[in-house]
Amino acid sequence: MKLVYITADNPHEWNSSEWRCAVPARAINRSGLAHAALVDLRDWLAGTRTAQITCRAADILIVQRNLVGPVLSAIVHWKAQGKTIIAEFDDAYDQMPDSNPAYAYWHKGWMRQPGGGYEVLTPTPIEQFTWGLKLCHAATMPSQRLAEDWAHLLPTHFVPNVLDPNVYRFDERDPRGTGSLALARDDGRIRIGWGGSLSHLQSFTDSGVLAALQRVCRARPEVEIVVHGNDGRLLEALKVSHEQKTLKPWVPYTDWPAQLRALDIGLAPLSGSYDERRSWIKGLEYLAVGVPWIASDGLVYAGLRPYGTLVENSAYAWERAILAHIETLDERRLLARANRAQAARFTADVMAPEILKTYAAIHDRVQANQPAFAAAEQEA
Repeated sequence: MKLVYITADNPHEWNSSEWRCAVPARAINRSGLAHAALVDLRDWLAGTRTAQITCRAADILIVQRNLVGPVLSAIVHWKAQGKTIIAEFDDAYDQMPDSNPAYAYWHKGWMRQPGGGYEVLTPTPIEQFTWGLKLCHAATMPSQRLAEDWAHLLPTHFVPNVLDPNVYRFDERDPRGTGSLALARDDGRIRIGWGGSLSHLQSFTDSGVLAALQRVCRARPEVEIVVHGNDGRLLEALKVSHEQKTLKPWVPYTDWPAQLRALDIGLAPLSGSYDERRSWIKGLEYLAVGVPWIASDGLVYAGLRPYGTLVENSAYAWERAILAHIETLDERRLLARANRAQAARFTADVMAPEILKTYAAIHDRVQANQPAFAAAEQEA
């Protein structure tokens, strides 16, 4: 079986395409059970020679996220060539709050132009996305709720996010060493942090964690809040002294685990219907690097409940959980490092056979429903 992932991320924003396309593709190729390739969406639409050759040889095309405009025509074209078309996406675009910078694109059709200004797309991208799903044979996503949401349009399949074992290495020595576990570092700071895209402001404000962090910082001056990413709005909303908050820039995917290991406590707040449809990435990453973590309770992190602390969304509950972690940080670090080995169960190499079973089941169903075409292909 040959698969091609049509990746949507640009190089400067490469993240979702890594998790949902590149990581499983590399694992599938290492397994020897199938062959997977990556083709950039822009090359696919332009019909470059490499894209054409790669897709012609494939059984399945997995199209990521941007089911808008010419992508719909390309889906129809490749369906006519007998390819199984799977939509792949990891966000609830229909549930997106207006605090999300991408809301203007998906719900108003505002598309920024290279030379400045905006083009207004009509129909809106969310409408076109819905049409695109109807053109596909199936869809995969890393959220059970997302799968339930769209099952009325096409067959949907939950495919969880998994770790790249060559990036999250479980055979490495703990970078903090095996000696004494001091409560704070040499500089006396306790770093509580989070990293992510521009789509999480509501996660912090509505979960209660923002208010909780402000109280914690007042009570514990040694605490420093570290936000990784490009969303300065979070630090602006966090009313603590400048000495107690730090914004760190986006780093490449392969450098991210080292940034996470520098935290003492990781956070994973969620709030609202949009967040209910996220994946378990943040909890999985904290588990993999051996950092104690606290997350909003709910379906998203339920599968990782034994390895972290899940709390109800209120400022009081978040404050209590964070202070409890600070007061027992030595013990929690030891437990997090012991749990780290459990993350090996969620690597791409371990999960590749199950992922392939999902793709194969979709492809077999599609082929069974177009016997005439399949027979003609075999004769050719």
